[in-house]
Amino acid sequence: MQIAPDFTKYFTLQNCLPKKLIFFLAFLAAQLSLFGQNISGRLTDEEGNPLSYGNIGVIGLNRGTISSVNGDFRIDISGLDNGNIIRFSYVGYESKDYKVGDLIARNLGALNVALKARSYPLKELVVRPEGEPSFIGAKKAGSMAWVWSEAIKGAEIGTLFRNSDKIVLKKLFFHVRRNFCDSILYRIKIYDGSNEQPIDIINTSDIRFIAKKKRGWESVDLSEYNIAIDGDFIITLETLKTWTSGNYKTTHLSVGKSIGTSSFSRSSSMAPWIEFANQMSFKVQIDKANTQ
Repeated sequence: MQIAPDFTKYFTLQNCLPKKLIFFLAFLAAQLSLFGQNISGRLTDEEGNPLSYGNIGVIGLNRGTISSVNGDFRIDISGLDNGNIIRFSYVGYESKDYKVGDLIARNLGALNVALKARSYPLKELVVRPEGEPSFIGAKKAGSMAWVWSEAIKGAEIGTLFRNSDKIVLKKLFFHVRRNFCDSILYRIKIYDGSNEQPIDIINTSDIRFIAKKKRGWESVDLSEYNIAIDGDFIITLETLKTWTSGNYKTTHLSVGKSIGTSSFSRSSSMAPWIEFANQMSFKVQIDKANTQ
């Protein structure tokens, strides 16, 4: 039986390529490893329970994402400076910040981020509704449209409500001009509006709902959350996930002319807010109340 000769020793990389080319390819491989870097892991509470749709993003940059239903996440850190800060946050929990350089030092291994539940000062709250419920915000649907295209992974849009009373939020309404999606998973965030910027979140519960309306006023019941507010506030819709059987993941929300207020949007978790003068067609049903 004839054994085939072993030619592999004649076709090694060293024998086939000049040394300069070998060094160049090694250098190129090292450089390519710097691109497409990701940080992945799981977002949980301190007991290890997954936090679904938590916000993960680079502070001040449009580089963000949200965790999955199981708390898993992956965020691209390619091209970031070591000093850039990645923030992990969830409504009702204390956020955690990490420097990109510190995460890289961990060799980009799986990162387990456990958030601690925030403690809120307990005080007795007695609500006494005064008369019939009333509404604040947009009086009617605006004639313009704000188009959300592929609005996923923590994109937010909302508007500032001027308020000088003690109120309890009962329902949120927003007007859909045209919705090409079959359904959209939203989260409602309510911010303190005293500084006229969406910074401090008021609500302590993770308020999520699925919207399916193609046109007209969509409503969300907020009465079970007992959200009492004294002063200006900002309400935003955060888009978490979309489902569609068509070719478009696009929603057109109605926008009206400004009536002494502002609206805000951002494209991903932790991205900078963009302020614009027109008012989103949002309104809330409220109970005016005395609180003790």
